[in-house]
Amino acid sequence: MYLGLDLGTTNVKAVVVEPGGAVVARGAAPVRLLHVGEGGVEQDIEEIFAATRSAVSAAVAPGHGPKVRAVGVASQGGALQMLDGDDRPVGRVISWLDARGRSRDRALTAEMGAEALAARTGHPRGTMAMGQLLRLRDECPSLLAEPNRVGFVGDVIVGRLCGRRAHDASSLSCAVLYNPTLASADPVMLARVGLSAGQLPDLLSVRASAGGLLEAVAAETSLPAGIPVAPAVHDQYAAALGVGAVAPGDVMFGAGTAWAMLAVSGTLMPPLGGAGFCCTHVVDGAFGHIVSLGNGGSSITWALALLGKAGLDAAGIDRMLASAGAGAGGVRFWPFLAPTGGAGLTGDLAGRLTGLKLPHGPDHVLRAVVEGLALEFARYLRVLAGTGQSVDRLIMTGGGAASEITPRIVADATDLPVACAVEPDTGALGAAMMARGLLERDTPLADISREMAPRARPFAPGKDAGTYAKLLEEYIASLPTV
Repeated sequence: MYLGLDLGTTNVKAVVVEPGGAVVARGAAPVRLLHVGEGGVEQDIEEIFAATRSAVSAAVAPGHGPKVRAVGVASQGGALQMLDGDDRPVGRVISWLDARGRSRDRALTAEMGAEALAARTGHPRGTMAMGQLLRLRDECPSLLAEPNRVGFVGDVIVGRLCGRRAHDASSLSCAVLYNPTLASADPVMLARVGLSAGQLPDLLSVRASAGGLLEAVAAETSLPAGIPVAPAVHDQYAAALGVGAVAPGDVMFGAGTAWAMLAVSGTLMPPLGGAGFCCTHVVDGAFGHIVSLGNGGSSITWALALLGKAGLDAAGIDRMLASAGAGAGGVRFWPFLAPTGGAGLTGDLAGRLTGLKLPHGPDHVLRAVVEGLALEFARYLRVLAGTGQSVDRLIMTGGGAASEITPRIVADATDLPVACAVEPDTGALGAAMMARGLLERDTPLADISREMAPRARPFAPGKDAGTYAKLLEEYIASLPTV
């Protein structure tokens, strides 16, 4: 059996997985977000490690511990933890949600230029940990000086498990410090923040073990001492592995609070429409382009609250969506409630509801919101296809994947088949696949993923695809494009 860990922003999850992919046990433990100052969001690495041990202990409690042969680790990206020369934490984790570095991210992007930054790092703008490092450099230069080191949540926990802090390219890329062309930390970006490569965690392939599980951790969790522990990876890439998004043309689509996609390519692509970032995939020879639509489930939550339907369950939402029918009776929605803009768009974007008439009810408004999100996603896929990237298969995850109606709307709006993953812990499952990969070095990780990927519910474009094709053209024509 294999153990997969997902060090999420608010929860740590652990799964015990059989070689064929069946999840036989799960464990989870919450972690807090600590709001400090103006825009500050921090976490406690000791609390994260305690939650890790708790989640593992819960997952192996039925007696699975001695049967686990390897451990894989997925982690939230860009969560910064400064360390001293002995790898002891200096201060708390600076969350990727922390807003205190954003002004420096904007300044870096303006100074270097989006194209130059993208060519060097795969990112068209400074973001997350980069802005925080620039802030720390300005506010406390000694903090970044040797022997102090830079860590991220994933590699710090890997170090606690096996004694060696290590992560892969997808993790370092979140800090805007990885150069996918050089396949190493970028010297120019390191110089920007005054760091040396030796201050970073070890950069390893996911096929290489970071080390063996320490005796103390083994004793506390009932896992065998010495079993290999994989380097930490970005949770989105682990999730892509977990659902089988491993071949060019596959697009993993997360329908959660913010709808996001990871498109798999055989070549290194420029950032999509000036958004997202491209990095080396955990699968050999592949790259993954991650981009967030910024809006998604949050827009649906907003609409439900606005309509007096807050807390409505999934079945109730499906009934409302089905009642309105395709086209929402002429009601249209621009899905730009969050101030994130959109790939290839310009101007002052904001959410917009149009076409409202007296006969319309709550069902039409909710359907229009979901259709607006689906049409924006379809527009992103069109921009992606314009780069020469093939789009063959959509794999839907997140809360929206449990719906009966939302995947049908997405399939019709994109005119592509949609496979809805039924496994909720895809990041942890992908981490377990990487654990298996440590022991089966000659088996391609893509093959391991295909063998272990969970069952998915299929949705094909249906009778309303023609209606949505017209709506997509109308939607795109209404937008202020670059």
